[in-house]
Amino acid sequence: MTSTSQPAKSQRVLDAEKRLEQARNALKDARNAENRQKRKIEDRQKIILGGTLLKAAEGDERFSNVIDALLKRLSREQDLKAFQDHGFTTPRPVQTQNEG
Repeated sequence: MTSTSQPAKSQRVLDAEKRLEQARNALKDARNAENRQKRKIEDRQKIILGGTLLKAAEGDERFSNVIDALLKRLSREQDLKAFQDHGFTTPRPVQTQNEG
C-alpha cells in the first residue's frame, strides 16, 4: 500500500502563507475604511443638498414644486413613512401682503 500523504509544509511556506493572509486582511480592512469614508462624504453631501433644497423652497415656489414631485416618486414603504408618519409638509414661500 502506497502512502499518498504529502510531506509537511516547511516553516518558510507556513510563514509566507501567514504573511499572505495578513496582507489580504489588511487590504480588506483598507478597502472597508475607504468605502466607509466615501459613504460618509456622500451622506454629508445629500444632507447638505436636502437642507439647501428645503430652505430654497421656503422662498421659491419652484423648489416647493420640485419637492412635491420628488415625494411623489418615492416607492419604498420606509421612505414614504419617513415623511407621512412625521408630519412633513412641503415648505412654501411666505406670502407678503404686497404680493397679489
